[in-house]
Amino acid sequence: MSDLPRYEKLPLFNPHRTTFTCVYQDQHVPPVDPQAELWFQQALALDNPDIYYEKRDYPKIYQLYMQAADRGHWKAMLNLASLILSSYPGVPQHDPEAAIEWVEKAMRLGVPDAYDMMGTYHQNGMIKGGDATSAYAFFQQAADMGSPSAMTFLAEKLDATHDDPDGEFWGNLPIATQMLECALAQGYGDAAEELGFVYARPRTADAKLRALTVLHEGVKLGSAKCASKLSIEFDGFNLTNGRNLPGSIDKARADRYRAISRSLEHYQGRLKLPNLDKVLPLPPTPLPKWDGNVQTLIDAAKAVAPSPKIQQGAAQQGREFIPHGYAVSPLSESTIAVSGSQIVPHAGYWLALYGPASANKAQLLPARKNTPERYQAGERFEVSSSEWLTADQVQWHYLGEAYALPPQRDDFLKHMIDAKFLREVPQPASPVRCNGRQRCPQTGIWEGRVAGDHPLAMLYNRWDQQAFVEEGQAFPSPGVRFIDIAAEDLRWTYLGSPNVDTGMPGIHAIGL
Repeated sequence: MSDLPRYEKLPLFNPHRTTFTCVYQDQHVPPVDPQAELWFQQALALDNPDIYYEKRDYPKIYQLYMQAADRGHWKAMLNLASLILSSYPGVPQHDPEAAIEWVEKAMRLGVPDAYDMMGTYHQNGMIKGGDATSAYAFFQQAADMGSPSAMTFLAEKLDATHDDPDGEFWGNLPIATQMLECALAQGYGDAAEELGFVYARPRTADAKLRALTVLHEGVKLGSAKCASKLSIEFDGFNLTNGRNLPGSIDKARADRYRAISRSLEHYQGRLKLPNLDKVLPLPPTPLPKWDGNVQTLIDAAKAVAPSPKIQQGAAQQGREFIPHGYAVSPLSESTIAVSGSQIVPHAGYWLALYGPASANKAQLLPARKNTPERYQAGERFEVSSSEWLTADQVQWHYLGEAYALPPQRDDFLKHMIDAKFLREVPQPASPVRCNGRQRCPQTGIWEGRVAGDHPLAMLYNRWDQQAFVEEGQAFPSPGVRFIDIAAEDLRWTYLGSPNVDTGMPGIHAIGL
């Protein structure tokens, strides 16, 4: 039993460590299978906070998590473990040992968050012989491997000004700060709440502004804690003793943060609001007019996705029709070619080409529309679109039957739209793209990306990497979230959705 991951021998927790290396979890976990990811997202959608928990389809949720976990989806493994330990009705099993084994499976894959969860199991007494000492060893290991939740938990224990004799907190602010910044870089919004507390300590104007900014970033990343903290600050908390962050009461902003906090709490961190500045920019930027409907705030602040481009009908009709989500093999993989004078020997898609017999396939020219066409066995091939080409001069290359593609990006976007975590917007009339060093040429929502081969592409190119930017402003710097990407490496694409002009100078209304 000592060989099981739950009993892994780890270095003891050292609260007075002098170094910490920021590691990003997503760069070290196993790649996620697209089909498993879609099952995982479907399970999340069914586990809908808008549906009373006793009415949710937990047998189906369990099944989808199990399917995804069996294909190596590590997040599904951890969610499955939590579901097993829950008291929700309809879950097929509630065996703690099964939950532990799923976490151990993720640990064997090198998943940092799995070590964090195992630490919790030790702390809660689920592991034989487990206690706070072994739990903190797992938390430390998880943080060093890149778990943002473990970093945030330990940082909250380490950012005190002195040690607690009973061992509940320690004074190691430099390491705590590094952990919180590393967690925030990975999109872990709750790290921003503790980081705001750390930044505000000097009580200078610059320190307070820095704290406000990082808390605002936390709200964009889905942190209800940050939104609640900001609502309290703008309500005037600690105003008389000089510790209040904004330095004045702003009830309008407090009300909006409070409403947003309730929604984020409801969705338990799954809802992201990258375009928060569209509805609630930090002062001194004036607030846009709001209709008082909380859903307006949420919808306008959430991430957006342009409507899919409508494919032209001609390419979707007749023999050329290939169902959405399917594809045919490329010409390079074709091993069968027959002339157009023959009867179709096999059902499937064929491509009509012509050229010298000595030419390789890549050098052949289209004899019809240069698109695959489907025929049944026994049919006759149709004639060339070029009248001067005879049937025996045309070579039909067999591409086989259409096969199902793994889920594509559009499938995930549609699923996120259906689950109401993305808002669909019209396609911009013409694409507008900018380098990260340029000033914004057009007010609205922009999506940031780095090249796919950039070393931090996996970290930065998130589905919610968007921002509402006013014309003439600078585009957001990755450094605000402690991501080391040069501005010139960024490409921003305009997605539209500006606010509505009210006809009064400088005053706009929230528009969807």
